[in-house]
Amino acid sequence: MKKESASLCLFLLLINGMSLTSVHGFLYSDAESLLQDVFQNYSTDIRPKENLSEVLEVFIQSMIFSVNDFDEVSGVLSIVSGFMLFWHDFRLIWTPSNYGEIKDLPVPKQKLWVPNIFLIDPAKKMEAIGNEDFIGRISYSGLVIWVPGGLIQTLCNVDMYKFPFDTQSCSFTLALWGYSPFEARLIPYNNMTYVDTTYYSANAQWSLEGTVMKRSSLGDYDNLIECQFILKRKSLYFVINMLVPILLLSLLNPLVFALPVESGERVSYAITIFLSFAVFMTLLCDSIPKSSEPMSLMSYFLIVTMSMSTLVCVLAVVTMRFHFKDSILPISGKHIFILNVLRLRCLWRVCRKRKKKSKDFDKSANLDEGFEKSNMSGDKNMQDIEAEEKVTWKILAEGYDRVMTYYFYIFVFIQWCILVFALM
Repeated sequence: MKKESASLCLFLLLINGMSLTSVHGFLYSDAESLLQDVFQNYSTDIRPKENLSEVLEVFIQSMIFSVNDFDEVSGVLSIVSGFMLFWHDFRLIWTPSNYGEIKDLPVPKQKLWVPNIFLIDPAKKMEAIGNEDFIGRISYSGLVIWVPGGLIQTLCNVDMYKFPFDTQSCSFTLALWGYSPFEARLIPYNNMTYVDTTYYSANAQWSLEGTVMKRSSLGDYDNLIECQFILKRKSLYFVINMLVPILLLSLLNPLVFALPVESGERVSYAITIFLSFAVFMTLLCDSIPKSSEPMSLMSYFLIVTMSMSTLVCVLAVVTMRFHFKDSILPISGKHIFILNVLRLRCLWRVCRKRKKKSKDFDKSANLDEGFEKSNMSGDKNMQDIEAEEKVTWKILAEGYDRVMTYYFYIFVFIQWCILVFALM
């Protein structure tokens, strides 16, 4: 069915350019007589229905040629499209044998009654589809064909939640303006449920995933045709120029704690990474609409990343302060406790105690060996206490640096895993 419709569409589009071939052998006088006789009492102001109480059916087939532009920030979709309109006009019937076997003839739009098809959701001004440049064609059976087209700019509700892997669904609505549904109706040709893409030219930024054409309604008015386009963004450009640099910066961020304190570059390094994220935040804001519902996942991701970068700057300053503290000053026990907690030393000691209890449970095997193990563990605990007493501020700062490096790399890994799963 789709192939037959495409063939018919191709024939009707090219038929205007084949006038010389189709009228080969016909006399000019025959065509002139035909036009004079057919349009002698013809009026373009009255719809072509012999019984005006009946509904005139105007069949429509929509075609898309290209996606000219899609501005996500302003939400304007610009496409080049065409529409095949045909209806029956009882006043344009003749006998071909009386006019040199002429069966069809191209006629300027000014001579014909044509339906006023309006785009009711335009991005700019509201105007009828087609102008005087599009020529119609009449057949001896009363069939009238008119194929207008042009650049259509319509508004589109943009959903940037999964940017740059987003898929947009945009549509425009056509109305038969000036006529009630009891006078004239727009009907999809052959109950078509798609927009013809036979002549579609691919776009560099968007791929056309599918099309839908259906009848629609606006309140009680149901004489509308809605054409919907499903566009998927080609995301490679944004992956290379945005996601990959952000990933590399995220990997560089925790290396602040690996930078030697004596170099004096820790704070400047951390602030440089932070400002780099701010630059990418600005670039992202320029690529997405100023809308809060829904916001892009990338916006949330960059906010979290910048918050983590801010925390890195703060912790870098704190560890530097610990590093340059006077070694004579006593170290608070809470600092060592926090470091042990971050190292999971408490968990490790609990596991050792449980292991020790499980080994000491069978005391009947060798009591002397159990006493020796308890003495050895006591000696080790005393060594740990003595080691903690010998900890200096510099050693404490280096311990914090190692722990922060590991933790922030874990945060970066978890953060990117969440982003990937959310965009899938």
